[in-house]
Amino acid sequence: MKHLGRKLYHLFGGLGLLSLYYVLGRDHALPVYGALFLIVLAVDTARLKIPAFNQFVFSRFGSFIRPSEVNKLTGTPPYILGIGLSLYLYRPEAASAAICFLACGDVAATAVGERYGKTKIGSKSLEGTAAFVMAAVSAGFLLSAAGVSLMPEVIVLGALVAAGAELLTLPVNDNLIIPLVSGGAMELVLRWTA
Repeated sequence: MKHLGRKLYHLFGGLGLLSLYYVLGRDHALPVYGALFLIVLAVDTARLKIPAFNQFVFSRFGSFIRPSEVNKLTGTPPYILGIGLSLYLYRPEAASAAICFLACGDVAATAVGERYGKTKIGSKSLEGTAAFVMAAVSAGFLLSAAGVSLMPEVIVLGALVAAGAELLTLPVNDNLIIPLVSGGAMELVLRWTA
C-alpha cells in the first residue's frame, strides 16, 4: 500500500484526538485542540519560511507528508482545526461520528482509490468514494456500539454527506470540510428529530 505511514497517521491521529475529548472532558480538551492547532501551524509556517528546516522535516517525516506539500501547509493544521471545531460546534455524538468519518473514511477512500479507482469523479474515483461510505458507516456503527449512540439513518446520512464533501474540489483542505459539513448535517437532523 502506498504511503502507509501517512494513512496510519491520518487514522490514528483522528481517533487519538477524538479520544482526548472523552479522556479530558470538553472543558479541557477544547483548549488542547486550540494549542495543538497553533503549535502545528507555527511549525508548518516555520518549515515554509526556513528552507533548511523544510528539508530536515521532509528527510525525517517524508512518509507522513505528501510530496505536493513541500511548499504549502500540510493537512495537519486543518485536520486538528476540523476536529476541534466539530467538537465545539456540535453535540458530541454528531462530532464524534464526523471525526470517525474523517479518520476512517478518508483513509479507505485513498487506499481503495489508489489501487482500484478506475471510474473517475473529477480527481477522485467512484470506487474510493464507495470505500469511504462503507468505512464511515462501519465506523459510525462501531461508535454506536461503543456507547456514542446515533440513529442508523443519521449515521448513513452523515457518512454520505462526508463522502460528498470529500469529492468536492475546494480551495479549503478536506480535513477541515469533512467533519464540519457531515457533523453539521447530523446536528441539523438531530435538532429536527429531538
